[in-house]
Amino acid sequence: MADTQTADTTQQVTSQIPIASPSQKNPKRVAAGKALAEKRRQAREEQNKKIAEADAIMAKERLRKAEEEARKTEALVDPPVEPPVATPAAAPAATPAAESNLTTSQWLSIASIIVSLAAIYYKREEIKTTIAKIKAPAPKAPTPMAPVVMEKSGGIRPMD
Repeated sequence: MADTQTADTTQQVTSQIPIASPSQKNPKRVAAGKALAEKRRQAREEQNKKIAEADAIMAKERLRKAEEEARKTEALVDPPVEPPVATPAAAPAATPAAESNLTTSQWLSIASIIVSLAAIYYKREEIKTTIAKIKAPAPKAPTPMAPVVMEKSGGIRPMD
């Protein structure tokens, strides 16, 4: 009797109706998704190839510029040796003129500074007068007049 009372009565109730089969995917949609993924993969690969080509071109250009700079510096450092001239009054050899290393924006900023200095020089008299006005003490303000008191006349009387 004790065994029947301790029996587990919390069993799960299950339905007797069979579960519907899992939903089927649309094969056309699946095929379209795969085709789209393949197109994206090919486009990505093509873009990576173009980037690699551009990097190679840029590297070749940098190498060419570096070699050109090296040739220029080598020519400046090791000028060709000329045999000394026997004349004692010979003028010293002129060094090649150094190229200007300023960029366009630097030239424009220098030009704007010069123009602003010229404008200040041109308007110096106006500037002097304004500075003189600032330094001069301001005239005293007139003292306010005493308030005028008017007599109350008859009229509307206040309410108490």
